[in-house]
Amino acid sequence: AEWFFRAHFYQDPVCPGSLGVESFLQMLRFFAVKKYDISPDDYTVMVTEGHEHRWTYRGQIIPANNTVRIQAHIKECITDNNRYTIVADGALTVDGICIYEMENFSLQLVPVSDPAVSAQGRLRSQSA
Repeated sequence: AEWFFRAHFYQDPVCPGSLGVESFLQMLRFFAVKKYDISPDDYTVMVTEGHEHRWTYRGQIIPANNTVRIQAHIKECITDNNRYTIVADGALTVDGICIYEMENFSLQLVPVSDPAVSAQGRLRSQSA
């Protein structure tokens, strides 16, 4: 069993909902790295400020489940001064049933050398 089932929750093991959303965001990052042919070591991920999004949980991932799938519908890709922004909707399904929906998520890949990254004191993200 995965580590999180032992840690979340006692005698009621489920995958934390935040891991489903994080999986979706990691997929968007992977997409951007491949689409723009950039090195993940040279870019950090930043939240797109002022961009509203929402997500809905309707179920749980439990140890008895067999298949978890994440899907993304890329709505927009923006390139601006060596910054790359991805906007997408997504869904997470468990054994064919949609249990999470992510709407209007946006992230930016920004060069680690960008003054905004240094000014914000952000840490470099790990490679995809």
